[in-house]
Amino acid sequence: MTDHSLIRRATIVVLGIELVCALALALTAIWHERLARLHALDVALKGRSDSLIGAVQDAEDPQDNVTVNAEEFSPMPDDEYAVYNPDGKTVSTSQGDLSAVALGQQDEFRNYRVGRRPYRVLQQHAMRIIDRFETKGVGLRRPVIVVYAVRSDRVWHEVMGATRFYVFLSLGSLSISAVVLIVLARRLLLPLNALARAASSIQPSTLQFDPPVSAITTTELRPLAEALTQTTARLRGAFESQRRFISDGAHELKTAVAVVRSTIQVLGMRTRSEDEYRDGLERVLNDHQRVEDLVSRMLTLARFDEMTTAFECDIDLCEGIGEIVGNLAAYAEANGIRLSTKDCSPGLKIRMSREALETLVSNLVMNAVQHSPRGSEVLVSAQAEGQTATLEVRDFGEGISQENLPRVFERFFREDPSRSRQTGGAGLGLAICKSIAEKGGGSIEIHSRKGSGTTVIAGFPCI
Repeated sequence: MTDHSLIRRATIVVLGIELVCALALALTAIWHERLARLHALDVALKGRSDSLIGAVQDAEDPQDNVTVNAEEFSPMPDDEYAVYNPDGKTVSTSQGDLSAVALGQQDEFRNYRVGRRPYRVLQQHAMRIIDRFETKGVGLRRPVIVVYAVRSDRVWHEVMGATRFYVFLSLGSLSISAVVLIVLARRLLLPLNALARAASSIQPSTLQFDPPVSAITTTELRPLAEALTQTTARLRGAFESQRRFISDGAHELKTAVAVVRSTIQVLGMRTRSEDEYRDGLERVLNDHQRVEDLVSRMLTLARFDEMTTAFECDIDLCEGIGEIVGNLAAYAEANGIRLSTKDCSPGLKIRMSREALETLVSNLVMNAVQHSPRGSEVLVSAQAEGQTATLEVRDFGEGISQENLPRVFERFFREDPSRSRQTGGAGLGLAICKSIAEKGGGSIEIHSRKGSGTTVIAGFPCI
């Protein structure tokens, strides 16, 4: 499995952002510097073009109107220029070839290339007024078109030279940022490392977790520290529950086996009649049956506790209740109890297996029957309340005292332990019901008052 470093990831992300910002800054600087240099070049180009216009004079040759006085104009070595009269005839030109530069109607700056050399070109329409003695100082108007070109490749060299500082500054900042980020990230992760060491020190024997102060005082780590504390507490409670279950289960089994052994020992202490042996064997079988019932209930509870996923099948709650209550009718009648159903909404489906529903309803009904006086009634109902399907089992027995009510779902808890031998109860029925309800995505609660009966309500999501 490949390791992924948070420090490396954070450093790469931050440096990537800084690199993008540095590139944007460098490009902006280059763009701005280029505009400034081009503007300066255009200003210089306009000045040189005006100098060329100032050097235009009246020609001595009657065939030409104007000419350029070379003594009044000194172009730069790489400059190129051309002067035209209004009809496009060349008046004066440099050694370079500007014939490919088409004359336009407006003054404008253009880019032009002679061979491999780039030029910045300015075309100007000018009016040169030349004084002549013959005109008695009025002056002659001589329109001309001037095309002037200067080398523009130096602009890029000047731009790169001016922006080289920004580039090196950005690279230096990136290098310093990388070192600072790594150092700061490691220091910032110290509370996380302390939290990890504290979590790794948790021992199965104690399941005690004390988060370090640095983790508690760090806003981002406080939820994790609190979650680890709560999880450890829940695990400790679960382990304690398992240990108590094993201890109580061993005690119950030991007691049940001791009862069977004592019955057999008493039966073999002296010679007895055939009827006495028959009665003794019947007591042994009854005691053995209680042992089997206890083991079966413990296995049932363990099976539902070990389920890692919720139930995957659907069942009609009212239809299932009707069948299960019908099967328990004879048991209730044998105990002198009227067992009936009411308010069952048809088509009420929940996610649960048939075995789980039968175990749930049977435990609740049998528990209600065992704690009801003869001649009373046990009511079973199922209704829809919004998106929740509610199963309710109500009896009119002796009820449960308020101090024992919070403990009724504990394993092996019996409010009156002396009744276990008569009823066969081991204190696992309601614990099994709670485990089934939770695996079905629902909940279960019990309401009771001493002498007023008990009502058990289990709620499940409707599907």
